[in-house]
Amino acid sequence: MSKQKPKSKQKDQNESYSMKKFFRDVIEVVVPAVILFLIINQFFLESRYVPSPSMVPTIQVQDRFLSNKTAYWSSGPKRYDIIIFKPPASAGSKDDFVKRVIGLSGETIQIQNGVVYINNQPLDEPYISPERAPIADFGPYIIPDGEVFVMGDNRNFSRDSREWGTVPIKNIKGKAWWRFWPLDNIGIIK
Repeated sequence: MSKQKPKSKQKDQNESYSMKKFFRDVIEVVVPAVILFLIINQFFLESRYVPSPSMVPTIQVQDRFLSNKTAYWSSGPKRYDIIIFKPPASAGSKDDFVKRVIGLSGETIQIQNGVVYINNQPLDEPYISPERAPIADFGPYIIPDGEVFVMGDNRNFSRDSREWGTVPIKNIKGKAWWRFWPLDNIGIIK
């Protein structure tokens, strides 16, 4: 005949085992997940939002999106890319900006009668509706080496390179990539 442990002692051992298992599960699952999130956020993708109407209609106020931090590891920014960058000191802000690359190093940019010209050729900008075309003329201006000229898509409500100058390529932190909020507008940002 085998001896059985009293039920209360057996119950305590099961509860004790459950708590140990719970804490072990937390350590095995949650801690690596947090570490993975921190690595991804630091080096690859970062959640961002736009607090102003400067990129309307492409990006609406308070849209949430992921910034691809690896986009420029092997090549520089291209015309039409929407970038996240540290603005130059002349912008008077410490917050990162989100704007579209319009002009590249060495190019001459000019704005006349609401049309942007790059090296005397009109720029095709299907994302700009007539009411958002720039009302003020600008330039001609030669973009320095190692810098880009950026503008918001909502041209007349955007503080950008027309006001505070070009952006050093080294200040670019990433490329706007995937909108995840609001849910009815999820997708790649173009």
